[in-house]
Amino acid sequence: MRETILATAAGGMAIALSSVLSLVKLFAMPQGGSITAASMLPILFVALAFGPAWGMGIGAVYGLLQFVIEPYSAHWASIFLDYPLAFGLLGLAGFFALPKATRLEERQILRRLGGIRWPMVIVAVFVGMFGRTISHVISGIVFYASYAGDQNPLIYSLVYNLSYMVPEAVITLIILVPLAAVFRKKGN
Repeated sequence: MRETILATAAGGMAIALSSVLSLVKLFAMPQGGSITAASMLPILFVALAFGPAWGMGIGAVYGLLQFVIEPYSAHWASIFLDYPLAFGLLGLAGFFALPKATRLEERQILRRLGGIRWPMVIVAVFVGMFGRTISHVISGIVFYASYAGDQNPLIYSLVYNLSYMVPEAVITLIILVPLAAVFRKKGN
């Protein structure tokens, strides 16, 4: 019960913080997508602190809220791929969280992040961001192919989506890796 309360509270705070950070756009793409002030970091933190199920659930809720705040869609069906599914897939990072028994023993959720070695934090962020990118790329191929003109829709969608997802991942890692080190237990 305690874990559910912690995860729900942390998830709510992550959704709120991610929403605020998403409004700080360093660069916005013309057909949706942007480089932000690490708006994915709180969602990735929840995934790493509570595991993939919580990470995907909180990410999906955040994705729905993103659509409410800044709706952009070429087709009604693209909403699913670009919002709840894409942001829910950030929760894949939770597969690199500490084992559940270890997470439950650690009462301080910030220390759960510190218990993960930095190379695994990098892999976790890559996997979560990769999942999100794949969802956006599929949406781009299916619903935004007309923007590609004479170009291959797959290549166009990959280049378009990677042009903001790679910088977003780098910004997130620049902040998250040192945070994991700060919250590491002494002796780890």
